[in-house]
Amino acid sequence: MDLSKIVQIRLLKKDYKKFPNKEHYRMVYVDKDNYSSYITELQNVISYIKKDLPDWEESPTYDIVLQRFESNSHCLLFYYKDNCIGWNWGNPNVCFDWINNIQDLPEGELYGGGCFVSRSVDRPADAGLYNYNMIFDYWIYEMGYHTIYGYVDWWNKPAFRVNFQNGLTVFNYLKDGESK
Repeated sequence: MDLSKIVQIRLLKKDYKKFPNKEHYRMVYVDKDNYSSYITELQNVISYIKKDLPDWEESPTYDIVLQRFESNSHCLLFYYKDNCIGWNWGNPNVCFDWINNIQDLPEGELYGGGCFVSRSVDRPADAGLYNYNMIFDYWIYEMGYHTIYGYVDWWNKPAFRVNFQNGLTVFNYLKDGESK
């Protein structure tokens, strides 16, 4: 990864800004132990990605998703009115592709990202913002993490906006030479 094209970010538990709950949104945790119960949802999100981002040549396939789970990554599926419309990924170590560990993290810290909410489905305009807010809430209060790291591509202004609205700040956490 070219570090000159990303901005590293971090969320500390004390800085998280929780939004009021909205009953029409929910998250479901998926990992290597339960993914077989969510095959349809995972395949639907993969198809949404291909439809919404047709130029992304390296978009994940179902086989890649399985490799992610085998590499200790987990997925938080994002639902609107009981329809899965997106996902988010996390790993206890820094894994840009959710498979290959490039940097270990201490206990209580998580690398998160891979956030996607489909634009090709009928959903409220705040779905993306709530997706981010709900993943941070889940990682902090359900999973017990106190620090979450990620990155934003330098050109992705909407991602900066939603991350900063949730309390994230710019913070360089990647060790030199480990961003291959």
